[in-house]
Amino acid sequence: RDVNDDAPPSSDRRRAVRRLACFPSVVEIPSEGEKVTAMIADLAETGTRLLMQDPGLAVGDELRLELHVLLEGGDPRVIRGRVVRVEVLPDDRVSLWTHQVGVEFHEVLPLGAAEIDALEKRQIPFGKRT
Repeated sequence: RDVNDDAPPSSDRRRAVRRLACFPSVVEIPSEGEKVTAMIADLAETGTRLLMQDPGLAVGDELRLELHVLLEGGDPRVIRGRVVRVEVLPDDRVSLWTHQVGVEFHEVLPLGAAEIDALEKRQIPFGKRT
């Protein structure tokens, strides 16, 4: 029997509940001082999955993120993290976004009640994620 048979499936690698999202984000690569726009695909207190266009990022890159979680306004949530995964989207999912990027936050991002409500309302049309 292979040692990896006991490993959880990749979908179980999350440390916190991910909530389906569709909010803008600004990604800054501190070492380059460059800012680019991304879309938050899902969000948890410990990390996020971003949709990006040709990000030019590698696993281990450090990022500063401005998460615009509340569409009604308000200041963005600013957090730092590191890239843990970069994947090219399959052809049938490519549009403006060409890649998905997994980011693990350096600290826990406490989500306020209004932010959680906004995320929950956003995912209703898409169905709950399991």
